[in-house]
Amino acid sequence: MSQYQVAPAPVGPRRAARANRAVRRPGTLTTLVWTSVISAVSAIVGAVLVFAGGNDMADENIRDVIDDHPDVVGLPSNTTAADIKTLSGPIWDELVSDRAGALAARAGFAIFTAVCLLVFTLCVRKKAATWARVFITISGVIALFPHVLILGDYEPESVMAFSFVALLTVLVAVVCAWLPATNRYARDQKAPPPAAMPYGAPAPSHDRMPY
Repeated sequence: MSQYQVAPAPVGPRRAARANRAVRRPGTLTTLVWTSVISAVSAIVGAVLVFAGGNDMADENIRDVIDDHPDVVGLPSNTTAADIKTLSGPIWDELVSDRAGALAARAGFAIFTAVCLLVFTLCVRKKAATWARVFITISGVIALFPHVLILGDYEPESVMAFSFVALLTVLVAVVCAWLPATNRYARDQKAPPPAAMPYGAPAPSHDRMPY
């Protein structure tokens, strides 16, 4: 009995390229990256506005709050900021300084979480690594706290607008980080590419058929 060796199908350059081609990135990962970037940039812009405004922004913010919502600070409904500022200059200055400090503290916290979010976004954008998505989720959840405080505390409208965008987009990013398409892409990136058999290589023993 003789054996006949069946030659493997030729693997040309195109077929080898298809075998080694990277898995296409899903839209959920693209959305994750962009919403994370938008959230971080919005938080940073809002914080910059707070630091640039300083005491002047705090002064205007307090007057707006007292004029529109005096009950929030425990004042009678007919009280105006002008009344308070005229009657107590030093107390007003201290109030402005305290308000500026509170705004700056929240802005600094927002910048910190935004930078963390950007760093982990750079790590997740190529292979959707699980550890990077975990840290994006943690950073996103922590970032919610300063933005919730900002949106619920009658801060300047410009700051609240950027904070709202940052909060909304970070929620979208956290959801996209764990959608099935993102998880599947991460698993595919871990799997080794199929090996392409070179042209003319001898067939494995199980391919040898008796003739």
